[in-house]
Formats: sequence, C-alpha cells, structure tokens
Amino acid sequence: MNFISRWFSKSPSDLLAKGDKYMESESFFEARTCYEDGIRLCSGDADGDLKPVFSERVETANCKLAERNLFEAECAYSRGDTAKAIDHLELVKTLTNNQILQAKAEALLLNYSPLGDEGGEHVSAPSSSCGSCSGSSGSECSDTMLSDDSMPLLEYYELLIHQLPTDQYQRYAQLGEDFAYAYVAASRDHHQEALSGFQNCFDTVPHDIYWYEKGKLLHRLGNDREAEQDLRKAIHLNGANSLAWLSLALILREGLRFQDTLTVVEAMVSNQIMPEQALLIRADICEVTGDHESAINQYVELLQTPYARVAAEKLYVVLQENGRQNDADVIFKKYMKKSCH
Repeated sequence: MNFISRWFSKSPSDLLAKGDKYMESESFFEARTCYEDGIRLCSGDADGDLKPVFSERVETANCKLAERNLFEAECAYSRGDTAKAIDHLELVKTLTNNQILQAKAEALLLNYSPLGDEGGEHVSAPSSSCGSCSGSSGSECSDTMLSDDSMPLLEYYELLIHQLPTDQYQRYAQLGEDFAYAYVAASRDHHQEALSGFQNCFDTVPHDIYWYEKGKLLHRLGNDREAEQDLRKAIHLNGANSLAWLSLALILREGLRFQDTLTVVEAMVSNQIMPEQALLIRADICEVTGDHESAINQYVELLQTPYARVAAEKLYVVLQENGRQNDADVIFKKYMKKSCH
C-alpha cells in the first residue's frame, strides 16, 4: 500500500483525498496509510499547512481502528475466545491515546483477564472457557489490569456496566451503591467479598440479576454444578435476561455438554435472545463435532449480520480444512482483507 500510494499520488493533497475516500468506505487501515504517506511527502511552505490536517486524520483513523478492535474483542469474547479478545484489546491500547477508548479497553481487559485463585496464583483455562463469565484464557496479562484505585467507585461501576447489552445496562444502572460495590469486587476477582455483597442485596435487587451474578461467581470459583442451577433460576425468573442465557450456553459448551448447549441455543434463537451469539455457538458445536457442512451453512448465514467478520474468520478455516480453497479465497477477499490492525 505504501508503494502504490507513492507511485500514483502526485501530491500530499492527492493522498489526503484518497485517504478520505478510504475513510468513507470504512477502510481505516488504508486511510491511515495514505495520511501517514502524506505527512512524509509534505515539504516546504506549500505543503506545511497540510501536516496538522494529516495528523488529525491519522488520529481519527486510529480511533476508528480502535473502535473496530473493541467490537472484535466483544465478538471474540462472546464466542469464548478470550485470548483473541485480549489481543484485540491490547491493540486498542497501542492505537490511540483517546481516554474514552482506552478506558473501555482497560475495563474489558479487567473482566477478561485470567482469574486468580484465593491465593493469588493465576490459573490457565482451556481456550473454550466460558467467554461471558469466566474471563479466563491461557495467557498471562496481569500487567494489563486496570489501575482503578484513583477512580471513584461509582464512576468505575458505570464504566463497567457500559459494556453490558443496552437493556441490561439500564437495569444495572438503577441497582444502588451496595450492589455497585459487590459488582466491582467481582470484577476485581474478590470472589468472597462479592458473594457476601450480593447476598446483602438479595432483598433490594431483581432476583434474576442476583442469581445470574451469583452463578457467574460460582463458575469462576470452579463450581459449575451450582453455577448452572443459579443461571437456570435466573432464566426461570426472567426469560429475557440475555446475560443468563448466554452464560448458561457457554458453561455447558465448556463442559462439552453439546446437546444441552444446543437446547439452550435453540431457545435463544427462537426467542431472539442474542441470536447471533447463539448461532455462533451452534456453528462452533457443529464444527467441533465434525458436522462441517452444517457449520459452513451457519457461518454463511452469519455473514449477513454484524458478526460477519467473526463468522468469516471461522468459515475461512473450515473451508480450508475441507479442501475448498477457492471458496476460502472468496471469503478472505470479501470479508477479511481489510485489516483492523
């Protein structure tokens, strides 16, 4: 891209126009490359006025790339690929100094980072670990933990719950200070403190939220049997609690209980509860159980959703593994060629 832009662009203004066109088409990496080349080509008084314009455009492109990586991180996490989610979040931190985007990345890193036991030692989890509630991965990232001591607790709580689906954010925003303290304790892996805090809130918060949060903590502590029971209680009390549905599906998937997972996933799809995430889990199960044709069909269906890139990455691998290189090349060219780095 650098060489092409230099061959066919006659001046910094040409590069600026080309970069702006890339921005309009959401090709942010290519746009940034044009702007960076424009800065290098600026010389003398005639081009000097464009340098600050290019610099501003580079920062805008980097912010867009950071936003894309935040989205990719959430997609990866929703399908249980915590390590990849963390990679995307680490990239956000290198792309921009935008405080809002940095704070979002740090908050997500705090939730996704490897969990410690009560003695403080990190434990490694399989790559299929529950993306919605375990926050586990096989990589160490203790140095990425958010240093939040200087942030007022309620502000930090607000930052954390902004990562929730909109309907759940609105509910969590009204749960009061005691719940916020327990929620933040859970985010810091202070499990016993969080359990005690949630118990104290039992009479003041919706019970489906209580059982969901308790189930999530029990999963983190390795008690999946009781975690499953609590998540099912949450769903029984409020069938619209999307977080409880997704967490239950991922815990079952992690336990290799594929048929039970599919039962939950089918209910999610039928009731339009996080249907794209549910379809991703269903496609993943088809893939790992050897039903590659069904997996391909599921991923193709997801190409028409906001999860197109996630589905394309999975589809690309399955097509290659099944000797369909021409189809894989088409998917790569259409959905994956635009780098989000």
